[in-house]
Amino acid sequence: MCIGFASLQSFASTNYLTENDIFYCEENYEQYKIIGEYDFLVRERHILEARVCVYLYNDPLWADTSKYRTAKLLERGNYYVNVEIEKSKENAESGTIPQPEKPISDMQKAINQITALEKKVSDLEKKLAQKDAVIFEQIKVIMDLANKIKTVIFSHVPFLNLSL
Repeated sequence: MCIGFASLQSFASTNYLTENDIFYCEENYEQYKIIGEYDFLVRERHILEARVCVYLYNDPLWADTSKYRTAKLLERGNYYVNVEIEKSKENAESGTIPQPEKPISDMQKAINQITALEKKVSDLEKKLAQKDAVIFEQIKVIMDLANKIKTVIFSHVPFLNLSL
């Protein structure tokens, strides 16, 4: 069985993605789903095709089921290759090697959400206390006004004056 040269080509020898690179992405997709993006990128950090695969996994085209899926993925993948090459140039010029950020765990997300909700409840309790103070002050003003009206009415009507 003879395998033609074209079927063995990959990015490493062509500087553009080939069907073999798309096959590489397809082979690694289950691992990506199992271990997550962060661990996948850490494990495959030196392989440009792996970084391009992550772009493709997150691209709506990955779910395409048409007969032109591979061609579309190759075109989009080569765009991502150029993005990665530009990033590599920038990193080489700056002398930095960016590390993938570890995603926030579900537990940490829950803790952050609880903290945010506790702060919101605290803020609402403060607003409620301020409203209570305003209402108390309004009641005091109304009571003072009612007492003044009572005094005025009863002091000027002699037959209602009970202090005789």
